Amino acid sequence: MDSMGGDLPKTAPAAVLTGAYGDPYTIKDVPIPTPSAHDALVELEYSGVCHGDVYARDGGGPAPKDAVRPLTGGHEGVGRIVAMGTEGMDGFRLGDIVGIAWRSYVCGTCQACQAGSENHCFNQKITGAHRDGTFQRYISFPTAQLVPIPSGVSLPSVCPILCAGVTAYAALQRMNPRAGKWCVIVGGAGGLGHLAIQYAKAIGLKVLAIDGGSPDKQQFCTKMGADVFVDFTLPGLVETIVDKTEGGADYVLVLSPHQSSYE
Repeated sequence: MDSMGGDLPKTAPAAVLTGAYGDPYTIKDVPIPTPSAHDALVELEYSGVCHGDVYARDGGGPAPKDAVRPLTGGHEGVGRIVAMGTEGMDGFRLGDIVGIAWRSYVCGTCQACQAGSENHCFNQKITGAHRDGTFQRYISFPTAQLVPIPSGVSLPSVCPILCAGVTAYAALQRMNPRAGKWCVIVGGAGGLGHLAIQYAKAIGLKVLAIDGGSPDKQQFCTKMGADVFVDFTLPGLVETIVDKTEGGADYVLVLSPHQSSYE
């Protein structure tokens, strides 16, 4: 194992699940892992908390039928490589800033992987659901799944991009968007929605954000870059959208999980 030098601690704090699905996390010291041949040891500086972490804790997808315990949760981590395994560095070096995302393993051989859709791998392992995640100080993680983080970016801001961000970005890219067109984003003030607004504006789209229930949401969506905000709780929703987009949306992203968003 190659390391940056200096003695690493023997243990460090982690948020660990030890009981049945639905039981809370316990903060405890856990041993610092030794990276396997194709892993890197990352000292985490930040970790996001996704609703998926709560969902998986309670046994919802992508948690396996039989709970993996003990298990450290989390799948939105950013930190620095402090030690490397003996093989498979995949272009990374000691000291590199990297992201730990939700996918920790893909097989590369199933139908989904062969089609270039590794995020749908039939045999994938999910960080914080199938193997220890980012609610800890040190994590051993496959270098093949590390995300290189450029210098000069805000590391706390990177965390949600590793999950919600890639979800919203992938959806936008699948639309083959053209600059100047209208994109309606349902759930614009949400975790995915506020990122989608920023991505959509960055690629030149005009954005109409839909949300409701609070004036703060309108202010937030406008701050994120939305050209128009529509409160879905007010009458005339469809007519307002058609009017504001000059005939109707060119693209629609539904980023709210509520059934009413699809009705």
